[in-house]
Amino acid sequence: MKVFVTGGAGFIGSHVVSAIIDAGHSVTVFDDLSTGYEEYVDKRASFIKGDLANVEFLKNAVNGNDAVVHLASENNIADSVARPDYVLKRNVNNAINLLECMRLNNINKLVFSSSSSVYGENKKGLVREDSPKRPLQPYGASKLAVESVIYGHHFAFGINSVILRFFNVYGPRDDQLPVTRAIPTWVKSIILGKAVPIFWGGKQIRDYIFVKDVARAVVFALEKCDSIHEFNVGSGFALTMKQILDEVFAVAGKNVPVKDAGERKGDPPRLIADISSIKDVLGWSPLTGLKEGLKMTYDFYSTHPESLRRL
Repeated sequence: MKVFVTGGAGFIGSHVVSAIIDAGHSVTVFDDLSTGYEEYVDKRASFIKGDLANVEFLKNAVNGNDAVVHLASENNIADSVARPDYVLKRNVNNAINLLECMRLNNINKLVFSSSSSVYGENKKGLVREDSPKRPLQPYGASKLAVESVIYGHHFAFGINSVILRFFNVYGPRDDQLPVTRAIPTWVKSIILGKAVPIFWGGKQIRDYIFVKDVARAVVFALEKCDSIHEFNVGSGFALTMKQILDEVFAVAGKNVPVKDAGERKGDPPRLIADISSIKDVLGWSPLTGLKEGLKMTYDFYSTHPESLRRL
């Protein structure tokens, strides 16, 4: 299968590209490098630098592929609160552009990286795929809007799609700038001997999933893309952010000061995935425990000084 991956130079995308190639498929990466890094693109993949807003260029670039994995997005939650119009327009319009180019080129397989942010606040229990969806910020709203557009294209044009709602993904190569995600901030700060920030006193309850497990889920979804499905992709385990920080300190073998970063808009207090559906339908389950994943993450940053500068 020839697979076109948008955002394949990014944190999650670079791991997804390698996993797809390892599964025996060929990959073309399409990325504008606004948040990704060409050095992280698997050398076995073809690379095209381009912007999803350029429809004519995109239509030619995607032609000849059998399937699309759409990972590219404006995914900084804080930025979506500060610039909602920009984030909403980019994420929704770019997805529409991509789907239109797929339609014109008769490509009928899509895997879309949605987000647990579509659910909003969940005060207890696990979040199921059919749980209420009330996003707390424009980023989550943009992902939910794209999901609706995908459903419309499936029923109108036969584009089979798998919507994967990623929970909190962590792992090597998370060099998003500005750095807003907790684990890369903490790991890099500990290595550099800086104080680590923690929001909400570390009381938020989260579901963290290792990036290579997420990449495996994308491969499973590609090979099951025969209709339209939506799945949570998480660990299914609940931990407070303070517990996760303690695990990071344990892996590092040292502590640094912790500074209270106060509250942050757009953060739900609790969000844990029910992953029974993806287990049952795709046969996927996470293989990497938190300690193992944190160790691989810490070891990566310890040996990649260029990533430490991205803090």
